Amino acid sequence: MLNGKRATTHHVALKMLQESFPDIRVVSESKVIQDSNLITSGGVSSGINMALYLVERILGKSTAERTATTIEFEKNL
Repeated sequence: MLNGKRATTHHVALKMLQESFPDIRVVSESKVIQDSNLITSGGVSSGINMALYLVERILGKSTAERTATTIEFEKNL
C-alpha cells in the first residue's frame, strides 16, 4: 500500500520502517504526510495533528483552528 509513497511514523520506528520496507519513502521531518489518498502520522500527538489536518481539508482552516482551541491543542504540522 505504501510502496513508492511518502510516509512517516513515530520517530523511534523511522529507521526500522525504512529498513523493513525500502520501497517506502520515509519522511522524518514532518509529523503528518499525505501522499495521494494516504495519510500517515507519527506518535500519539501526531494523530491529533492528523485529525486536525483532515478537519481542515474537509471543513476549512477556521473550523480546524476552532477545533484545536476547543480541545486545547496547539497544531504542530
